[in-house]
Amino acid sequence: MGRTVLPFTQELYREEESWRGFRRALRREDRELFDALFAAARYHTAACTCAGRVVPFDAILMSILIEERRSARELSRRLEELERRLAERLEACRDGS
Repeated sequence: MGRTVLPFTQELYREEESWRGFRRALRREDRELFDALFAAARYHTAACTCAGRVVPFDAILMSILIEERRSARELSRRLEELERRLAERLEACRDGS
């Protein structure tokens, strides 16, 4: 008996292709962001496959959200580190005065 469900990778490319008109209407810099979002989804193909969602776009969006959250968390971590280093320098300046 043959498969009745497309492999998720094919579903992902099909979904991305369905957004082609939207992508084409975006400004160049936004097209790059759009492409990065689908690249994030491709990064999580294995997890999307295991999700078994009836609507594959649900898993695609979750993958994108995970990568966006990862990016936000990393930026927050870097900001906290910079704030800590700045506070240390300010304290050292006060102590040295």
